Parts: sequence; C-alpha cells; structure tokens
Amino acid sequence: MKKHYNQFVILMAAVLMLSACGTSTKIIGVWQKPDSRSISYQKVLVASLTNNLSAQQKVESELAAILSGPGVVVTKSLDVFPPSMESKKNKDKDALLKKLREYDSDIIVTNTVVDKKLRQSYNRPYYGPWGWGGYWGYRGWYGGFYDPGFAVMDKEYYLETNVFDSKSGELVWSAQSRTSNPSSLENFIEDYAKVIAQKMVEDGIIKQY
Repeated sequence: MKKHYNQFVILMAAVLMLSACGTSTKIIGVWQKPDSRSISYQKVLVASLTNNLSAQQKVESELAAILSGPGVVVTKSLDVFPPSMESKKNKDKDALLKKLREYDSDIIVTNTVVDKKLRQSYNRPYYGPWGWGGYWGYRGWYGGFYDPGFAVMDKEYYLETNVFDSKSGELVWSAQSRTSNPSSLENFIEDYAKVIAQKMVEDGIIKQY
C-alpha cells in the first residue's frame, strides 16, 4: 500500500508541476466602440509593437494565419515596412500608428506587452481522495504526512491589443490579456494569438464568412 501511495504522490506532484508550467492566456478586460459590430472590416493590418524582431514575426504571422479567411485579407506590418525601416525612433506608438494608417486597410490591429510579473507560490502535496476513507486511507495520510511541498515561480505577462479604424484613427476595440507561465516564446505567442483572434471574431470585429 505504501509503495502505491508513494507512486501516487510522485505522479500527482508531476502533474501539478506540469500544470503550473502550462501556458494559459485569458482575456481580463475588453472595451468596444458601440457601433463597431455593424461595420464590416475586410482589410486588416496587424502590427506587433516590440523591438524583438523574432517575436514580431511570430505574432504577426500567427494572427494573420488565424484571422485570414473568406472575406478577410490580413497583411503583416513587416511585409509593408521592412525591418530596416523600423528604427528605434519609429517604435513610438503614435508615430508608428500614423505610418501604418498610410497603408490601404480598414483596421489596424496592434499588440504590445504592458507588464510582466513574477510571483512565487507554494504547492502542498496531494494525498488523494481517500484521506478519510477508513483504515487504509488513514495509513495513507500517515505515510506521507511529512512530505514537503514545492515552490513554483509563476510568470505572468500582460498584453494590450488595440484595433484602430485606419481612416479616422479612432480606437474601436481594445483587450487586455494575461498569459501565465509560458513554456516558450512560441507557445506564448500561439496561445495568445488563438485567444485574441477568437475574441475578435466573437465581438464581430472580424467577420469570417
């Protein structure tokens, strides 16, 4: 019994550690211009506001792939403005948005990391559902009562995604998202793009026919 119990504790600890390291992106806030649902945006320009060229390429490619479809044409800012034109001074959001508005599109979708937080949490051992289940359950609790837990460093990234009307420059949609414990840059971006794109479709910003 003790052998099986120890195996169970090890298994559950591994599951908890894996779940703590799994990427999870959640929408934590959305604002939408009241009349934006009634407008059909067919030409979309996506722009990731970051100095990390690799991340910019990945984000723009993921969003373009997900948002593109019948009735929707998506262009990446890197295809319009090569990296050589993206000097540090052009990373100013207002200046970059002004430049992007010169391109023929209906809306501009931008995203940027606005905050990063590190938080340490402590996970107690899991002893199984049989803790109070009679004699053998009691022995299970006793056998692992002094087993230590483990500390986990949680990483949280907060992103802001904005959608601007290309002609007027007005903000028509904005979402704040939180991504927890990304295992890699690729995993982070893929998860973020999927969640944000789905929300844009749900809110009628992008109409895929």
